[in-house]
Amino acid sequence: MLKCITFDGDASTLDTLMSYFEKLDKALADVHEVLHKETAELPVFVKEGTRIIRLKKEEILYLEGYGDYVKVHRTNGKPLLSQVSLKKFEECLTDGSFCRVHRSYIVSLPQINYIERKRIKIGNDLIPISESYMPAFLDRLSLQE
Repeated sequence: MLKCITFDGDASTLDTLMSYFEKLDKALADVHEVLHKETAELPVFVKEGTRIIRLKKEEILYLEGYGDYVKVHRTNGKPLLSQVSLKKFEECLTDGSFCRVHRSYIVSLPQINYIERKRIKIGNDLIPISESYMPAFLDRLSLQE
């Protein structure tokens, strides 16, 4: 059985309802932002030999795969060599600031100096971009044309 709903009130009721939904939408956006910020600030723990080292994600320039090992290039200090696969690191770094660009490389997007001829310049290093990872990498960039 269908019922017809009619609006017998005035426009102020609708305005009140709309302002309530706008406040609710803003509150949900604020909560989402706080949760995203907390997950982005979580450190990454890297095992190097017998030590477990805590790294902030902002410290990581890029990750370089060596078979079953990964070399973590950092902004300060020498690179770390960890016996963890690049795939495991990729699963751990899901905050959106890292992108896989090659079978052997994951880069930190905020650390990129420039991109030229399928190579990324980070610090003093040039990192190749593989043809298969190029479309996903370009989608992640905010290009201003």
